[in-house]
Amino acid sequence: MANQALLVNGSSSQFDFLRDRLANHPLYGAIQNQRQLQLFMEHHVFAVWDFMSLIKSVQNQIAPTTVPWIPSAYPHYAQFINQLVLEEESDPLVANNDHNHPRSHFECYLEAMMEIGANTYTISRFINTVRNDGLTVAFNIPKLPYAAKQFMKFTFEVIQRNQLHLTVALLALAREDLVPQLFHALQQNLHIERSKVKSLLVYLDRHIQLDEQEHAPMAKELLQELCADSSIKQKESMEIAEQALAVRLELWDSIYQLVG
Repeated sequence: MANQALLVNGSSSQFDFLRDRLANHPLYGAIQNQRQLQLFMEHHVFAVWDFMSLIKSVQNQIAPTTVPWIPSAYPHYAQFINQLVLEEESDPLVANNDHNHPRSHFECYLEAMMEIGANTYTISRFINTVRNDGLTVAFNIPKLPYAAKQFMKFTFEVIQRNQLHLTVALLALAREDLVPQLFHALQQNLHIERSKVKSLLVYLDRHIQLDEQEHAPMAKELLQELCADSSIKQKESMEIAEQALAVRLELWDSIYQLVG
């Protein structure tokens, strides 16, 4: 496995165990109809949203928008993180208009939700509350799915620690290297007519393509560099990755109880 060099004190067994459970979770096969897919997306959308804050956090540490500007401490990874944000935040290949105007993958996901009739009210209210009143208030809005809230809280707890190797570990091992496997499983087990979920398939295909071919390899390379000379950072990185997989598993279990 590509991340073996980071594994310390037997943590590989737990990481691999959680990853295997996620890859083979019964949730994928349980999504048999439109209502079940709606429920999945109404919960998963919060993970789609908080991913943007995660990558912005990494960008702020590697290629910050400071004035006056100073050179990055990681100039050979500045392009990677800037390109990752560019593709996630303004990707013309997920556009759905005559002029191919770029848009974010999050917006693509929202459109996919609307395409199948999923409820976007809670995520829209959540974002508006974040904008107007801050994240703490937003976490207390009514009807916010509990497991999704715990998932986001974990992401922001890691971000707020402001330790680059931890945010990159979360990005590399628990998002970019994991998501393609989960999305492949979702695609293969989706028992809904493809013509009814076109926007979702565009979203899944684009993420699998980018994450497998570009984002995951570069993110893991960056993590290796950040942790190369520190067994403590290696251990902390794997602990964060394991915790992130556990939180993702709790989210998947919660959704499965609704749709299974």
